[in-house]
Amino acid sequence: MKRFLTAFILVALVAAALFAAFLLGKHLRTGKTPGERPGDLTGLPQTREVDLYFADPDGQRLSIERREVTGENREDLFARVVEELLRGPTEGNRLRTLPETTQARTVYFRDGTVWVDFDAAIRDEHPGGTWTEVLAVYSIVNTLVENFPEVDWVQILIEGVQSDTLAGHVDISGPLTSRVQLLSGEWE
Repeated sequence: MKRFLTAFILVALVAAALFAAFLLGKHLRTGKTPGERPGDLTGLPQTREVDLYFADPDGQRLSIERREVTGENREDLFARVVEELLRGPTEGNRLRTLPETTQARTVYFRDGTVWVDFDAAIRDEHPGGTWTEVLAVYSIVNTLVENFPEVDWVQILIEGVQSDTLAGHVDISGPLTSRVQLLSGEWE
């Protein structure tokens, strides 16, 4: 019995050493720790220059305003970007796309999708109109997808719940990806 136990412990130690060598070799070859994804933020806090999407002065297309944003980790950086979008434009004649009192309740990232949970003001205080709603939705989506290569989709929630629309026109019931053609005022 002692021989069996000794042999078992020896085999387990060898297996553990081989596994550790494999992980170390992978880390040395790739320069990444196991489980690290492209775009992971290391050495934080990190300041990043991002493009925020607001409406142009005529309210006909999206227009970019560049700002610096600092985050403690990936989700914090995404949340800070959303906060900047909610603050509204500070340069030129751009127009805000979201109601002034709207707040982001939480922002989180899973499997290529950023989930942004807004309070009810995003819906209740939205001025209405199809095009205004298109610009509002895609100001959020484009801002997150176009600035971060690891983000493919954005899911908008209202008070923690998936909703059909913000104001009756644009389907937000599922994740959305960017529409850069809105920079030129095109839809579809």
